[in-house]
Amino acid sequence: MNPPVAPPTRRYDLDWIRVGAFGLLILYHVGLVYGVYDWHVHSAHTFAWMREAILITNPWRLTLLFLVSGAALRFMTARRTPRQVARARFERLVPPLIFGALVLVPIQSWIEAMDKGGWPGGAAGFVAWLGHEFGWSGLADGVPVNHLWFIVYIAAYSVIAVLLWRRPGLIETLGDGLERALKGPRLLLLPILYLTLIRWGLFPWFGITNTLHWDWYNHALSLAAFLFGFCIVGREGLWRDMERYRWVGLALGAVALPIMMVQVWHPGAGAFWGVPRALVYGVDQWGVIVAILGFGSRHLRDKGGPVLKYLTEATFPLYLAHQTILVAVVWIVRPANLPAGTEALVLVLATFLGSLAVYEVVKRIPAIRPLWGLKPLDGRPWPLDLKALLRPSQRYDRRRRLLGVGVAAPLLALTVVAIAILTYPGFDNATQYLSELGGASARAPILFNGGVFVAGVMAGLAGLGFGLAIFALTGARVAGAVIAVVFVLAGAGMAGSTLYPWPDPRHMVINLALGIQLAPLLLLWGLARRRDMPRLKAFLAATFIVMAVLTVLTKHLVLPGTVNDANVGWWERAYAIVLVGWVGVAAWVLDRKLLSVATESPISRRDADAFDVPL
Repeated sequence: MNPPVAPPTRRYDLDWIRVGAFGLLILYHVGLVYGVYDWHVHSAHTFAWMREAILITNPWRLTLLFLVSGAALRFMTARRTPRQVARARFERLVPPLIFGALVLVPIQSWIEAMDKGGWPGGAAGFVAWLGHEFGWSGLADGVPVNHLWFIVYIAAYSVIAVLLWRRPGLIETLGDGLERALKGPRLLLLPILYLTLIRWGLFPWFGITNTLHWDWYNHALSLAAFLFGFCIVGREGLWRDMERYRWVGLALGAVALPIMMVQVWHPGAGAFWGVPRALVYGVDQWGVIVAILGFGSRHLRDKGGPVLKYLTEATFPLYLAHQTILVAVVWIVRPANLPAGTEALVLVLATFLGSLAVYEVVKRIPAIRPLWGLKPLDGRPWPLDLKALLRPSQRYDRRRRLLGVGVAAPLLALTVVAIAILTYPGFDNATQYLSELGGASARAPILFNGGVFVAGVMAGLAGLGFGLAIFALTGARVAGAVIAVVFVLAGAGMAGSTLYPWPDPRHMVINLALGIQLAPLLLLWGLARRRDMPRLKAFLAATFIVMAVLTVLTKHLVLPGTVNDANVGWWERAYAIVLVGWVGVAAWVLDRKLLSVATESPISRRDADAFDVPL
């Protein structure tokens, strides 16, 4: 028996490819909103040319993802037994699948039911639809999983791969055979032949159903790609050939793509029993995959770093959240009748930023991390170890979670304002106040009011985090308490103002939020005893000065001619960015400091020096 070929410890190129493929998936789904194919919801704008445009990624994107997923599973086998691999796959895939099917997908399905089935909106309509969907008649049709079908397939394919791996020497034998069979130009020719045959022989009969028990063309394609990645990840001969033929693969894809596009609408595309069409599809499919794998192996294999680490962890939560966010945003934004380009930009930004905001929140809450595809913190068991869920894994965990809310709150507030502006036709940034985005003249005031309400609640929670962080770092109880009170009042002002939209006089409760202008000074007061945070102190001082200057320039106080009715909107935008933006920066810095202190010994020389106290 040949000795086992162990995969390397890490392949950063495969991580980059997986991140990029999931990013393209989000753009692809945004494209489907404007396409002519049936999807969950559509824009008021549809474009016939989207039928051809989706071919840019459609033939190869998911096949590449299955290949990379198979390779990722093989990395796990180097450190675990088959039983451990199966358990790890179960713990990583099943909780998100159940959570997504019961929580995330129903939101999409309800919006689709309102859009296509005429179900009434509102809470009563949702409850009625939910009773139908999860009643006997609804469950008889199965539980919809929508975009989560990919998780179902990965789980099933992982079981098959582990069973094959249990057979001694089988995977090594398959890997040896693939390495011999695909040597040289055969790396391009044989996979193209296989892809052409299944496209010609299976696709006309089965299509792609995304239903596990009746999706035979998809299994012939995706399971083969998954097992191929599982078998070849450690075969350097194959990877050298991919690097060697990367330009050839790119050229094949570049030639095949326009031909495929012509075949979509040309009446003679099905000539010769559809063999030419299947061949061109297979050429594009495998040519692009070889190009991506070859260029990645050549240039990205050792290109790790904090950005890749962040994106790799964020990919699964983004995948889970993105389609629900996209469907909801389409439903909310569509009545505004925005120009197609503006609407598409709103959908892309809202989907990416909304998904990232979800990730930033859920990664800090240990109890729900596994539901979003994230590993439990510090390897703690989940969900059976209830004590581990309720007790922080290390010092300051609860404070850091609250500070994490402080990082997310400004991002949410600024994103909501940007989207609300884009959905308000004719909004004049120079002369109109932001509060008007939630008033009666706005097309979709719920966007602004709902987002600012949530941001206000988050600001109050962040204030508790700031106060507790100051107490943890300096022991200043009074300063910590005052800081917390200021933030809670500011958050209450933001949230309360949305309950009385402009021009209701009670909307002016938002002035409570202006107290946050003093928060930088209060933080400087609380951090006075620490000598190891000079840059944060300088940032806080600069923030206070900038806000003071902007306050002096307002037309309501001094120098009334500088800010006037013709430019007050721009003054307010600048003030708002500074007013909320600094909170995220300060929360992030304090979070990093708490993490640093938590990992040190309880009493160290550096802490003693920072506190000005003797050991």
